[in-house]
Amino acid sequence: MKPNKTLICVMTLGTMIFAAGKASAIPGVVNVSGIALKETDSNPSPGVFVRKTSKVALNTKGVLRLLSNATGLGWFTDKHSQLVYDPDAYNAEATTNYNNALTMPVFGIFYVTNTSTHDFFRLDGFDGANYWSYIEFDAWHGELGFWSDPNLGENTATNGTQNINTDKFSFNTTQHGLLYIHDNQLYYNITDFPGINFYNDNAIIIRGLGTFSDSSTPTIEKESFSLSGSGDGMFSGDDVVIQGKVTFKAKGPSVE
Repeated sequence: MKPNKTLICVMTLGTMIFAAGKASAIPGVVNVSGIALKETDSNPSPGVFVRKTSKVALNTKGVLRLLSNATGLGWFTDKHSQLVYDPDAYNAEATTNYNNALTMPVFGIFYVTNTSTHDFFRLDGFDGANYWSYIEFDAWHGELGFWSDPNLGENTATNGTQNINTDKFSFNTTQHGLLYIHDNQLYYNITDFPGINFYNDNAIIIRGLGTFSDSSTPTIEKESFSLSGSGDGMFSGDDVVIQGKVTFKAKGPSVE
């Protein structure tokens, strides 16, 4: 997780947003889609070896099933359960984890929630000895991630306008990012340790080009991102190659 609050990925623009004092008050839903390519070997007859690639659907339902198996919480797979992200929530646990290196606060928290029973489970935390996490979103100057390595790409391209007279702004930034979801809660921070997905039985990695948007009026703020790309993963201990997309949208009242 990064000690940075704004979705605007240029520091000078971020400073302008902070000056406006805006923050979205409502979390948004995260959706994942795509395919995973799985390799299967067979020996149909003596001396004959066949290797085939099959496609496995990648979707939010499968992500929730992965997280359900990891946590032991069966309600994750209920039809009313959702993967939720709150980019503006103060993350005290992650901040504590960073204190030995950084002193800035960290923002951004992922949850699984159920709209019917109102159950919820936070997907990262600090147990007093170790920080743990089942999911991370990495992007330079992004909301939630352990980015500290230029392997993802450190450049951004932003367009937009802030009008202090009308108390409005709207920005769209293009940059590289990474989503990492996994079942071993102690093997996070994949940008610094790129091989740790192999220490999971199940993992999903999507890295690629993303669009990050933030806009606000005196009453309403909207935040979103859309990340498309490819990556590696593990399905029941088997290596897979992934092509996928992750989206997030949130809308809520602007608060000073």
